[in-house]
Amino acid sequence: MSSDALKVAAVGNNIDGLYQEIQQDPRILESIDSIPFVETPMHVAASLGHFEFATEIMTLKPSFAQKLNPEGFTPIHLALQCNHDEMVLRLVEMNKDLVRVKGREGFTALHLASQENKTELLDKFLKACPDSIEDVTARSETALHIAVKHGHYETLQVLFRWLMRNSRKDSQKFIRTMLDWKDQKGNTVLHVAALYDHIEAVSLLLTMVDLDAKNSEGKTASDIASSDHMKSILIKDLGFFESLALLRNKFRNFFLRFRRYMTEEERNAYLVVAALIATATYQAALSPPGGLYPSDVGTNNNTSHVVASTHSINDKSSIPKDGNSIMSAGEFNLFSIANMSSFMASTFGIILLLPRTNILMWCLLYSPPFFLQISFCTAMMVISPAPLNVYVVMFIFIVYLFLFYVFSAYRNHKLPE
Repeated sequence: MSSDALKVAAVGNNIDGLYQEIQQDPRILESIDSIPFVETPMHVAASLGHFEFATEIMTLKPSFAQKLNPEGFTPIHLALQCNHDEMVLRLVEMNKDLVRVKGREGFTALHLASQENKTELLDKFLKACPDSIEDVTARSETALHIAVKHGHYETLQVLFRWLMRNSRKDSQKFIRTMLDWKDQKGNTVLHVAALYDHIEAVSLLLTMVDLDAKNSEGKTASDIASSDHMKSILIKDLGFFESLALLRNKFRNFFLRFRRYMTEEERNAYLVVAALIATATYQAALSPPGGLYPSDVGTNNNTSHVVASTHSINDKSSIPKDGNSIMSAGEFNLFSIANMSSFMASTFGIILLLPRTNILMWCLLYSPPFFLQISFCTAMMVISPAPLNVYVVMFIFIVYLFLFYVFSAYRNHKLPE
């Protein structure tokens, strides 16, 4: 039969053979297409990774790309299952709607990519067809359910962060709808993560989902948790490190949404304001209120600068050194806390607002603010009127540095734009 000859041509990636069969029977492609479930030559080519033959026959008969074979798979399903990822991407470039074509058990290409932990394909699929994330399987499972069910945390991160970056007008409602979506058993993504004891997934989801959502059996995620540790996380009876991870995720989710809706003009305005605050606070550290003790403070008591600060001198428990702040220890503590908080927050904001380019350029842009923070803290310690103030300065610096590295940890992951 001519259809068998077409399959032979597909196996050999023989485009000339394809047209020879068409010349013998011009209706051969239509006759194949008339069969509801059939293995077309495109299925054969897709499973073997023969992109040239597949695209040629897809051009002649576009409906073949969405045709289900007797096993319930389209050509793109077969190409994905056989790890012909490059071919999958080329087919999607030709027709982005192929991402949403459902096959066996209602699986789309996005669902299969989620099941197979193909994060690069997921990224491309979501860029080509953003609405594909709304598709559910025959079991009413989203790609998020499938990722968690199979323990693919990297895939869940890609899907989750893409949701955080979506540009819909009703983005908050959309995010909640997707994260709280229930499968046929009434389980949300959080239920599935709790059931399979995926702690990382729960930590990622915890700040954005409904913890009281119940499945068809009337049970919450904590009710079906597979371990006591998981239950403690879900009821927020957390230890220090779990609480820190939860806080980091909450901040990260907020910041991702914040950056998503920030225009270039707004980013520039924020950077200018942050730079002005950093400049003003740094200058205040160099010239603190009241000034500094001059080198002749011990011999020249007629200096008006020193006389004006007699009350501050009397408050000190030790003789001040050259270059120390005239302020008392208590006054300097108040000044240093307020000034350092402003400076560290502004430089912290500058770093986070910097555009993400290549890693080398980002490191070059990141380094100067960091070294400026060190020099600022050094200056504050040098002018400190008492040893206790040095510890206050160091404590503030360490706290801000720790918060920065914790909250900016998400930059270590590749995120979809």
